[in-house]
Amino acid sequence: MPAALGLTTDTKTKTASSPAPPGSSSNKMGGGQRLDTISKRNHAAAREIETLLWRALCDSPEAAKEYMAEDCIMINPLFGGSSEPMSKHTDPSIEKILEGAEPWTGFRFHGDPLVVEIDLMAVALVYKVTLFKASRKGGIREVTATCSSSWRQTAGADWLLCAQHVAYADDD
Repeated sequence: MPAALGLTTDTKTKTASSPAPPGSSSNKMGGGQRLDTISKRNHAAAREIETLLWRALCDSPEAAKEYMAEDCIMINPLFGGSSEPMSKHTDPSIEKILEGAEPWTGFRFHGDPLVVEIDLMAVALVYKVTLFKASRKGGIREVTATCSSSWRQTAGADWLLCAQHVAYADDD
């Protein structure tokens, strides 16, 4: 599984600085913030892995399974059409839903996701996202949703999705 390093949806201008040696705790990711603590690295990784998950869901929903823990649970009506809780043991299972899901054209976070560190190797995020899908009749369909995701880090430093709850949001 790819590591979630160096990717960001941050559009702010990055500050110039002298590069640090590889592996140094003064390396910067995302918006140029010093990632000199485990907590700061976890917060940056959470935003980046969530971006990777949505990129996978837009490119090929089935490919998103590689980011999910074996015991992952979720509610995501954007892919299953239902607001029923899903796991690998439900009918339909998360795997079956993702195998048959139509990909979205793209996505956009509304601002930066809020992140809380649950433990040294676990984080949760909440945010608002808009998904885009090209219509067969022309035009673009937009759906805005709120999302909450929980991730845990494995001993191999990979982040795996444990739980996700997506709900349609009222348009502002």
